[in-house]
Amino acid sequence: MKPILITIGDPNGIGPEICLKLMAKAPKTRHPVILVGDTNVLDECKEILKINKTIKCGIYADSVPFKGKLQPGKLSKAAGAASLAWVRQATELVQAGYAAAVVTAPLCKEAVEKTLPGFQGHTEYIGEMCGDKEPVLALVHGDWVVAHVSTHVSLAEAIKKAKPERIVKVGKLLNDFLIKYKGIKKPRIGVAGINPHAGENGLFGKEETLNIMPAVKRLRAMKINAVGPLPADVVFPQLGGKVFDGVIAMYHDQGHVVTKTLAFNLGKVRKVGGVNTTLGIPILRTSVDHGTGFDIAWQNKADPSSLRDALLLADKISTSDPLNCICLNPDGPDYQD
Repeated sequence: MKPILITIGDPNGIGPEICLKLMAKAPKTRHPVILVGDTNVLDECKEILKINKTIKCGIYADSVPFKGKLQPGKLSKAAGAASLAWVRQATELVQAGYAAAVVTAPLCKEAVEKTLPGFQGHTEYIGEMCGDKEPVLALVHGDWVVAHVSTHVSLAEAIKKAKPERIVKVGKLLNDFLIKYKGIKKPRIGVAGINPHAGENGLFGKEETLNIMPAVKRLRAMKINAVGPLPADVVFPQLGGKVFDGVIAMYHDQGHVVTKTLAFNLGKVRKVGGVNTTLGIPILRTSVDHGTGFDIAWQNKADPSSLRDALLLADKISTSDPLNCICLNPDGPDYQD
């Protein structure tokens, strides 16, 4: 079986911690798991947090080293550069057929932007590597699945991007994903409006009439069971009530706020569920649905639940192929001090 690669994220964030915690209590997966990152970062995190258990995974031996100073909770250009390099390495290994999927721990967009001006996020960066500058971001939390027409742009730009062609692309990809993920032949897809009350027949905006309705009609003509546009405060409760199998959100916060309200349980220890996955690219990529957590980095407070769910989703929907030759930690499948 080809391995699933997990990038360890920003060295100064919670990425190394959640990777170590996940692999100390590794869930059963069909695919072996390999961490992509600097072993020295993992060693230091392991020592500071007193994670004494054997880490059940391999380490990619040729990972780019982290050349900066470890400063948990601090924004660092070197940390941004290393975290992006690990994403690039993992993506290239999947593209080359050496791995089944890449799972990404959180990186800091502001830190990466110091090396790569204009950087928007994992989704766009990996999408561009795969030949699609506008891939589709979807959030998955159990039966809850939301795909987004736009993500890391201003609200004004998001409104401009909500065009029929883009909405149709998102609908097709969401439909295909739901068929594979949920094992159903004809998923029910709710389509959110962009204005309050889905525009109220033009009273609160014309985007629904001009752009969203034509897209829904085109999706239905393609035998995709799409319904809408519906008010956001209606379609998401209906998704929760299983009226729909998935929902198309028109912009980042429309889909993210409601999903994270359901998936996050914030207390002294942050319990975080939910998975971010990228649709429309020729490789499988999933990710945590949270940030770098600089405020709690390396304090033994971070919870690996979202990373675990991202790994399990990748394992569930990835293809099964024989393991190709790949450079692993020479110490074997268990990472130990």
